Amino acid sequence: MKEIDEAYLSKKINKLNKKIHRATNQGDENKIWWRKIKLSKLKLKLQKLITSKKLI
Repeated sequence: MKEIDEAYLSKKINKLNKKIHRATNQGDENKIWWRKIKLSKLKLKLQKLITSKKLI
């Protein structure tokens, strides 16, 4: 199983941002909406990971 660390989550966030930008150019609002929800979840996960590292 893949270890989820800062680098992995950052890479996923960057890829999702690219997909959102591409969907914006294509005008597909449904894809944009779903990807923005997923993006917010990934950012939240990354923040939790960073804060838990600071506490240790």
